[in-house]
Amino acid sequence: MRDNLEELPIPGITRRRFLLSTLALAGDHALGFSQRPPLDDLYSHAGNADQPPLIVIPGAFGSRLLDTRIGSEIWPKSARKLMFSSYKGLEVDIDAATLDPVSTDVQPYLVFRKGLGRDFYGQILETLEGPGGYQRRQPGDAVDPQQQRNYYVYLYDWRLDNVAAVAGLHELIERIRVAYQDPKLQVDILAHSNGGMLARYYARYGATDYLDTGDATPTYAGAAAIRRLLLVGTPNLGSMQPVLSHVRGEEIGLRKIPAEVVATTSGAPQLMPHPAIPWLMDNKGDVINRDVFDLETWRDFQWSIFDPHVRERTIRRKGGGAAGERYMEVLEAYLGKHLERGRNFMLLMACKNSERDVKPFIFGGDCDATVARLVVEEVRGKMVARERAESIVDPVAGIDYQDLIHDPGDSVVTRNSLLGRSETELLPGFSPLPPMPASHSVFLCERHQFLTGNRTFQNNLLHTLLTADTEWI
Repeated sequence: MRDNLEELPIPGITRRRFLLSTLALAGDHALGFSQRPPLDDLYSHAGNADQPPLIVIPGAFGSRLLDTRIGSEIWPKSARKLMFSSYKGLEVDIDAATLDPVSTDVQPYLVFRKGLGRDFYGQILETLEGPGGYQRRQPGDAVDPQQQRNYYVYLYDWRLDNVAAVAGLHELIERIRVAYQDPKLQVDILAHSNGGMLARYYARYGATDYLDTGDATPTYAGAAAIRRLLLVGTPNLGSMQPVLSHVRGEEIGLRKIPAEVVATTSGAPQLMPHPAIPWLMDNKGDVINRDVFDLETWRDFQWSIFDPHVRERTIRRKGGGAAGERYMEVLEAYLGKHLERGRNFMLLMACKNSERDVKPFIFGGDCDATVARLVVEEVRGKMVARERAESIVDPVAGIDYQDLIHDPGDSVVTRNSLLGRSETELLPGFSPLPPMPASHSVFLCERHQFLTGNRTFQNNLLHTLLTADTEWI
């Protein structure tokens, strides 16, 4: 099912697309039809007699973060900060001995609802509480036997390791079971973007951390706790977004979170493209066989913390001289460790399937050109990554760089990654990836940040949650 109507113009939308949408809206209005599903009429009386609780898991950047030491929010703070801050306060402290993040007093405490004129999770929560009839609950709340629709939001520090967040998800499910006085209670999970990776890891491996070796057979320790798993814009085979964030910083508003700050976020490498998938091309269109999870790749290309400008800036900010150099040594080792854990995370998530896998309902976009590969060219002795066709300095005639760089997707996650499959030739040494089992897939013309606010998505979401069958709208 595809939603071809954009309700409002959004950044990056083409004039032609907006005009077509406007004409479609006008034409349907003349016929007396509404382009917005009447969710209140459809679902106000729907629901199974024993509706399980729902857990909503936002993606990266989806939880507001509070530094309790200073009593101040470090993400997202004010609207002005969203536009102009470089967010150096998001930097994670590193334990030099273990190369793990230092335990801090930063706590996720609220869901990020709106910002930069964008709806992140505000509309979906309003829909759950309105037409969906759900009531928001907190862990430990008593459950009203007469209220069959309850939902919880799982908040986590998205800067940190995914498996650490999975442990918190397991704890939340156990607390819900206590509240419901049912040790075998199943929950529904609605997960956006990286939140879907947390839910899938939990279903396959429970809360056990296997990332140091990457050698594990799925135990399905969490599968029995999940009735229905709904994935929205989840990068099941990774995304180029965290790669770009490490190369040039994470673009927020009019500024960027610096690459050296991004390098301290141990969770970001766990969203990079699966090791089998080509992610680098030269300007002739040939695959460059370099491992995105190998620290030497980043060192050789002088990207991220190996960029001379980034390195100089970081050393100066960390005290200069010997102190700055020592910090860089620790940061390099830290990045190397967590790149390797990222590789193992992706390998574990795409290993052999079985009938015990939870088969998710998949929702995502496939109408936007989405970066799937980078083109690398040498400019004045430096290897430069190109994410836009028009940026290529030395193009080769006859090559469609737009097509070479992009695949259909939602501007962040490609359709293939969403479905957990690869339609490109894999890198040498890799066997074909097993297809990810799924109950059903729904595709929309919507960008990654706006997926949860899309009314067609919300219609299918409520239908999936509140009805016993799997017919589709």
